[in-house]
Amino acid sequence: MKRIILISVLLMIGLTSWSQTRLKLTFTGSPSVNWMNTSNQFADKERIVLGYDFGLSGDIFFTENERYAINTGLQILNTGGSISYRTNAPFEFSGANLPPSTKIRYRLRYVEVPLTIKLKTDQFHRTRYWGQFGMSTMINIGANGDSSDGTFKKDNIHDEINLFNVAMNVGLGFDFDLGGSNSLSAGLIFHNGLTDVTTDNTFTDKTIINSLKIRLGLIF
Repeated sequence: MKRIILISVLLMIGLTSWSQTRLKLTFTGSPSVNWMNTSNQFADKERIVLGYDFGLSGDIFFTENERYAINTGLQILNTGGSISYRTNAPFEFSGANLPPSTKIRYRLRYVEVPLTIKLKTDQFHRTRYWGQFGMSTMINIGANGDSSDGTFKKDNIHDEINLFNVAMNVGLGFDFDLGGSNSLSAGLIFHNGLTDVTTDNTFTDKTIINSLKIRLGLIF
């Protein structure tokens, strides 16, 4: 974790040195609701799972009026979901044999590098509204799981999770000017998973993670 934070800080320092006049940094934190969808006909998605993320993001502006930008950065995501596997026989999961109809609770952590196009309005009563669209690439740095039969309790299940994940990144929000170069930012971000997060060791299917986040930030 310390290495990830250090890399994040160094990246933002590098971006600032590259273009101090056209870059704005934001410290962000986001509570989220997350859920998993699967193409497995013998599996049912369960309830939503709460999560959160935090990190640094940067808007690199194309123009002096700061209406068009590329948004990128580094985020630490804590996400996951629950799936019940409705099998007629025991099945293997992360080196253990689980009974039929066992529910798995996935607890996943990723490093996210978003790359989106961000559009901003002119300022109205100290407020600028924005929208963004693009992609997020994620690298898994933690995978733990619980099983309804008690075999797993926050145990390591990294062999069941793919290293890389990609999602569509769409958001809407606003920035409120605090004076000087500082602003408060708030928005709603939707991540639509595009790639399979599981390794399909036992089942041949595609399982994705979707997330809806309330993005809060302080712009410097």
